[in-house]
Amino acid sequence: MKTGYWLIGFAVANAVLYSALLPLWEGFDEPFHFGYVQRLANGGGFPDVRSDRLSREVAVSIQDAPASEGVKVNLPQVTTYAEFFSWTPERRAQARQRLREIPTEYRWQSSGLPSYEAHQAPLAYILLAIPERMMAGMPLPSRVLVLRLLAALAGSLLLYAGGNSLCGELGLGQPYRSIAMFCVLATQMTWATLAHIANDWLAVPLAIWTLVFLMRCAADATTARIAAASLALSAGLLTKAYFLALIPVLWGICGVRRGLRGLAVSTAILAICAGPWYMRAVLLYGDMTGMPQARAGVGLAEILHAAPTMNWPKIALDSVRLGLWTANNTFRTFSMATLNVVIAASVAALLLWAFSRHSRAEWAMAAYCAAFLVALTYAGVETFVFTHGGATTPSAWYAQVLVTPLLVLALLGTSRWRRAGLLPAALLPLLFGYVLAVTYVFRLIPLYAGYQGRGSLRDIALLYGRHFEALSANLGSASLGPVWIVFGLTGVVVALIAVLEVRLIRELLS
Repeated sequence: MKTGYWLIGFAVANAVLYSALLPLWEGFDEPFHFGYVQRLANGGGFPDVRSDRLSREVAVSIQDAPASEGVKVNLPQVTTYAEFFSWTPERRAQARQRLREIPTEYRWQSSGLPSYEAHQAPLAYILLAIPERMMAGMPLPSRVLVLRLLAALAGSLLLYAGGNSLCGELGLGQPYRSIAMFCVLATQMTWATLAHIANDWLAVPLAIWTLVFLMRCAADATTARIAAASLALSAGLLTKAYFLALIPVLWGICGVRRGLRGLAVSTAILAICAGPWYMRAVLLYGDMTGMPQARAGVGLAEILHAAPTMNWPKIALDSVRLGLWTANNTFRTFSMATLNVVIAASVAALLLWAFSRHSRAEWAMAAYCAAFLVALTYAGVETFVFTHGGATTPSAWYAQVLVTPLLVLALLGTSRWRRAGLLPAALLPLLFGYVLAVTYVFRLIPLYAGYQGRGSLRDIALLYGRHFEALSANLGSASLGPVWIVFGLTGVVVALIAVLEVRLIRELLS
């Protein structure tokens, strides 16, 4: 069987596993994103973030679903994981049952909780609102699981197809193409971003597809290709506001390659397709994004004043680490030494690309990366100002728009320097696969089973051996999906990691 089929199976297994493993609302800001979906499903129209409220159904569920200490800071009514696992098994079972028995009519009733994600662009929520309305009679946890599965499966397959197209535009052949896609699919933050209810499941693959069309436009800027790139970017703009960073890239390519005619075509399409949504935001909030930072008055002057005071080397390294691994809403860390090795191998491969000759498509890709880096930097400073120094990095899920392009460029670099690139090309899949296997077996499953130990090999062996019954019972009281699916698919994913690594290294050395 071709490696591509193994990779698709790997994507599907991870999508289902991650969706089932995460407890209810453990995804980043998930209840507030779900609130947007539910409002649309209920026929409530587009929300206004200044006045929109979560449904009573979501508000009640937040009280019974366990959450991290960080979430409790913003929502004092939640039960932390430490508190939840201090309860008796009977009490935890009662809480889980209450979640399934929330009255159906609560979805139509408003609560007092502000829906702070209601400023987001609507496309991803519209697509999820259709199945949410169709499942209106099902218990809330079941609906959330189905929506997660739909988002994770659609997002990962779109991302895989987009990454493959990206490799094709660059002429990246096998086995480097498969190694790049394996590393993308073995990145923990890929699944933390895609496998929860939000808009990122659509935004991340749309960013990659927009890049594909931008590269095609850079190679040959026909009117049809300009229109395709503009439509892809419009879809992105209707999904998430960070696509605003790519408008100058599109205009730059169109202006250089086709002059005023190209600019006119791209501008007209963007204005017709995405313009009304952003005009609405300006009229409502006085800003195109509607983000709380902008609504609070954080502007360019404050950002320019604060930027020189920040510790940029530390922020850059922390941002890269967070872009690779963040334990969902608990924001726990992985081994810094391991992540540093992953980063070093990736940087070595990227340097090989930097010291090679570049095609026009690669320059378009570099412009895409530069535009998003500027946007991420702006977001980081904006967050720093808004939180009065409490946070210094942009949200980790924003960085996922760069992970696939940078890994593809890294493998492109190793392919051009056969001898020097052999070691990083072999190391990258081994490192990414190792991190993902450890993520499930040593980190996330014990975390969501209430385990607070050190996580050493001996401790984890005892946990899965002598204490497996308690581990299963605890995990079953917290995870959204059945515990047998979680354990079964964990075994499948770890086995697929081993199979794929053997295949990839063998192909690389042949």
